[in-house]
Amino acid sequence: MKKYVITCLLGLFCASSLGQSLEIMVGHEGLFADAQWLKFLDEKKHVSIFSRTRATVNYENQTNLFSGAYLNYTLKNGLGASLVGKIGNSGAGADAGIHIFTAKKNWMLFGLASMGLQEEFQYSWFSIFRYTPRITDEWKFYSSLELFSLFESGNHLISVQRIRLGMDYQQFQFGIASNFTEIGENWTGRTNVGGFIRKAF
Repeated sequence: MKKYVITCLLGLFCASSLGQSLEIMVGHEGLFADAQWLKFLDEKKHVSIFSRTRATVNYENQTNLFSGAYLNYTLKNGLGASLVGKIGNSGAGADAGIHIFTAKKNWMLFGLASMGLQEEFQYSWFSIFRYTPRITDEWKFYSSLELFSLFESGNHLISVQRIRLGMDYQQFQFGIASNFTEIGENWTGRTNVGGFIRKAF
């Protein structure tokens, strides 16, 4: 178990060296780590790149790795188009879709409806919503909801919900965490509940 954890964490720390956030979750079923990065490529903030690398290691030494890069063009109203390149345990692929991206003082929303660019007809929904109202000069409430669902030719493949509730102190976030996963047509469920710590750079 130890070597898998070290390998995953080293990879994520390297991926986050130019990143904007790194999260580690310790749950009753395993460990979860996530590095995310967002960069605007023009002054008007129409073109952006969002990338993430995440890893899950359960206590039976089973690992799941994923890395994705999202090239986005966003209009002033928050709507736009995205191209996605991804690689993980199940292989590599590319998606294209339509997104909404809005970032305000206390909250942020990114949602993407996409289709896979491969022979099998796949479509998915991916979204992240964060709400971080200020409590004092140094403290904020931190909450995050991430949703993902993938279908192939009308059949459900996988859905994921990640929930974070806690506090933010000088760009350190910590609190309780839950990862829910449903697989297949029967929506067979798995749950990982624990705590998380996150650092925004």
